[in-house]
Amino acid sequence: MGEQTSNSGEASCPTRCSDGYSRAVLTVQGKISRATGAVGAYVARRPVLVISLSILATAAAAAGWARFKIESATDVLWVPQDTKPQRDEDWVKTIYGAGGGYAQFFATVNPKQKSAYGDNALQLPIFWEMFQVDAAVRNITVMDGDKKYGWEQICTTKFDGSCKYSSSLHLWNMSFSTFLAAVNGSATDPTAGNRDAVIGAVNQIRFPDNTPVSTLSIFGGISLSPLPNPPPGAPDLYMSAARVVSMSYSMRDGVPDAVLKNWYKEYINLLKARTEQLQHASLAYLAGNSVELEIGNSVTADLYLIVIAVLIFILVAVVGMSRFHLVATRSSLALLGVVSAIMALVAGYGLAMLFGCPFTTLAETLPFVLLGLSIDCMFILSKAYDHVVAGAPAASLEERFRSLMSSAGTSVVVTLLASAVAFALGAISELPSVRWFSVYATMGVVCILVATMTFLVGVMVLTERRIARNRLDCCCCATSGGPPLPTAARAFLAAPAGAGCCANTVQPGMAPPNHMCAPSRAAVAESAEQVSDFKTSAVPVVACQDPTRGGSPRQHPAPLSDEEAEPNLMKKLFSRYYAPFLTKWYGKVFVLAIFTGWIVLSGVGIPKLKLGQPLSELAPDTSYLQDYVKVMDDTFNKQIGSPTGLYFRWLDPAPPAQQERMLRALTAVLDCPYTNATISAFQGNWLLDFIEWVQSNHPEVTLEALPGCVNPFVTRTSGDLGKFVSPKPIKGCIPEKYFYPLLDKFLDVSRGYRDDLQWVYVPGNNGSRVPSFLWSHRFPAVHTAEGDNDAYSKDSLKAVKEVEREVNQAYFAAANADTPDDVFFMYNGNYIYGEGDAIMASMTTEYVLLAVAGVGLVLTLTLPSVRAVVMMMIAVGMVDFFLFGEMFILNIRFNQVSIINMIMATGLSVDYSVYFAQRFVAVTADGTLNGRMAMALSDTGSAVFVGGLTALAGTIPLAFASSTILRTFFALIFGTICFALLIGLMLMPVVFSLVGPPPPKQGADESVAPAGGKGGDEFVPQKQQQQLQQFQAPQQQSLEMGGGRKGGVDMV
Repeated sequence: MGEQTSNSGEASCPTRCSDGYSRAVLTVQGKISRATGAVGAYVARRPVLVISLSILATAAAAAGWARFKIESATDVLWVPQDTKPQRDEDWVKTIYGAGGGYAQFFATVNPKQKSAYGDNALQLPIFWEMFQVDAAVRNITVMDGDKKYGWEQICTTKFDGSCKYSSSLHLWNMSFSTFLAAVNGSATDPTAGNRDAVIGAVNQIRFPDNTPVSTLSIFGGISLSPLPNPPPGAPDLYMSAARVVSMSYSMRDGVPDAVLKNWYKEYINLLKARTEQLQHASLAYLAGNSVELEIGNSVTADLYLIVIAVLIFILVAVVGMSRFHLVATRSSLALLGVVSAIMALVAGYGLAMLFGCPFTTLAETLPFVLLGLSIDCMFILSKAYDHVVAGAPAASLEERFRSLMSSAGTSVVVTLLASAVAFALGAISELPSVRWFSVYATMGVVCILVATMTFLVGVMVLTERRIARNRLDCCCCATSGGPPLPTAARAFLAAPAGAGCCANTVQPGMAPPNHMCAPSRAAVAESAEQVSDFKTSAVPVVACQDPTRGGSPRQHPAPLSDEEAEPNLMKKLFSRYYAPFLTKWYGKVFVLAIFTGWIVLSGVGIPKLKLGQPLSELAPDTSYLQDYVKVMDDTFNKQIGSPTGLYFRWLDPAPPAQQERMLRALTAVLDCPYTNATISAFQGNWLLDFIEWVQSNHPEVTLEALPGCVNPFVTRTSGDLGKFVSPKPIKGCIPEKYFYPLLDKFLDVSRGYRDDLQWVYVPGNNGSRVPSFLWSHRFPAVHTAEGDNDAYSKDSLKAVKEVEREVNQAYFAAANADTPDDVFFMYNGNYIYGEGDAIMASMTTEYVLLAVAGVGLVLTLTLPSVRAVVMMMIAVGMVDFFLFGEMFILNIRFNQVSIINMIMATGLSVDYSVYFAQRFVAVTADGTLNGRMAMALSDTGSAVFVGGLTALAGTIPLAFASSTILRTFFALIFGTICFALLIGLMLMPVVFSLVGPPPPKQGADESVAPAGGKGGDEFVPQKQQQQLQQFQAPQQQSLEMGGGRKGGVDMV
């Protein structure tokens, strides 16, 4: 029987592990508490020194602003770096040229002429006005030093040295006089002329210089009509209408950047002015640097909103800290608290810039969140200080701040560290914009932590010294004529060892001595009896025996009640109504039903989210780019995809076998579901045209009929547009001995193909360089139209990679073994963005899992329960999951901006859930889960709720931003705070009341002991407890912290 009793009393393995974990956590808590308490005591002794050092440290960190620069390049911000598409792009730009610049405008029907023309832009007056705009564009001149640059000096040139064009006006050889002659028009009347001549010209398949016309790239929103009597062999359709006519300009490579920048500026100014003058046409336009500049404008255009946010936070802080008493009010502390937040932001941004992070639109959103985080820390510490004073009114200022920082300060430190860890893990992202944002956020939170522990606490000490000297707020040189406050500190520093409890007292109006000594209420009754605001007559007194000397008992203040310290209406609402509601079965069912519904909605919405980052969301709403993007989306993006190129390198095409492999590669590309074979046939192909030219002009050459030496376009063009192109069959590939001799002659006829060929040169006579053989070449192709498929970029890139893999394995495996990279690849400027879209899902999942794990690791420092830590990790992860439901409802795209909001949500949601959990695992109440939940929620709920409202107030200016990105941030930040509040104040209390952890066992560690009160719910270092016991009655109950966001931690 005795053995059975022994076994039954022995703790199980899980219990021993849980107890060991709790002891370890409590030990760590004790060490952190002692460390933060020591910081508080040191600041209380030397506030001016600490404040000065904090200002100097901020100034040193702010030196990083010397490296300030704005990054707005989309190919840097939104795409992963050093990917294969990016390496391919670098190679193409190096070998084939990056192109010096680009500009384009679209002409559509002016709204005033809709009744006459409808939407059909193929009108004489529209082309007439386009020629006027074109003449002005080509007359732009810019200066670079003493050198003058006109259009002829910067345009891309053909081999004869003339400017190269491939747009609509080139149908008349870029000549207004040729246009007038062709349509029988007038130089003064835009409506005069023969419109049928215009229709005939736009249906040509070749320009005057014999280069092919890419109709779908020039005319948008086209309509085809039947041709009554088509010529033999001609299609029976013609283009009768088009909603858009485009005109493009390309600049040569090597033009100085300053020249291009100035030319772009003049071009945009010209188009803006001409748009207002035209009567028949409306223009939408862009220049080569328009996207970058407009994204930069979206950064600077809304900077004033940060000032508005600062003003809102100042208002909130002043209202929250002010009192109807000239001495007791802390308005100056509120203003300096905002200054502390601004200092932290300046220092955090400076450190981020010092680490090489440029400033972006995304970094602009952080002040709206971090300012609120810093202001809430001020509210927390200020409210906690009031409760410390209420519990130990006779304590010196040093002991008050030691107690404050060992309790509330510890909570602030742990929570900010958890937020910093969540933000820091975002720095592992492959996307530079996300990585830089995470660095800015992490540095900001760390600097808020440092500024709060130093500058803000130092200012609080000086504020309490002012109150102790009975001086006015915001005018500290003036002394109040009234009695000193009964809650004011009567000593600044703790009493030396051996000093009496009340060895020294001060009279009203005297400066307090620099040691810990508090007078009795009787000593100040005469001067304090008139201070009705603080109800001094209602404060009881208790006897206090001097611990170091004999003598009669002395009178000392008893702890003030919460009502006397500061009434809290919101706390009453939570404790009397809301918390009891959640203890009822119907309250739990109500909460669980709501959250179950949102979980289902989020799960259903995730696969339906749209992907990608539209250009319209990057520029301000008032930007001229919005018109350009709208025209593109409504017309060109629905009828034609983006051009791509098939590149071959380290490959001599002279052998027929190589020509066959190249044509097989082209066949594989045309068979890709994301390639439009019909439109690709319009682009021209140097190898096919070369073979057709030899076949037609050199019958003496016998082509080698290899299986793959066929024209793949013959069987792959279709639809109405297929009638406009007639691919010719080829009989084989060109024998190697004829290849280069005939290629030279072919290129004399078709000079435009020279851009598609790269030669190896050998020394010739007189030091000249003579082309020897080809080492790289390319074929053009066109993707299918993107349409409304938001996943097009990601899916098309996946298909392209599959084609590259198959072609290289099937046809160039041997060649690849001897080359530094793949012989064959495809390149399109959009592939790098598809790479970013492709990794978003995996990157988000990876980040959320790591961030939740990191937050859980930090929370082990403050939650002595594994179950509570796991529940908090779930709470943090659920905020991110719930954001998907909001994105689905509001039609917000899943893109890089959304990912950054996920990072922000993880960092912010910690603050709204952890304080309830901290309080829950500490309280005993009636011993039931329901009772403990009700008490914990009563203590912390009002603080968390008010803090959430404060944070929301600071983000309101984002709703009025001119940029869609910033408004998206507002929507998701708003959702983050709301979901975090609902989870922290509704779901988690219900879950804890059902499956919550038991309270930790007391006395688990020698360095940590209960502070007394309700079941020993609070733990503080024993040394601090002993120091405070001389000011606390043995029957004193544990104190509850109210107000502020982090109000769930008991103050000792």
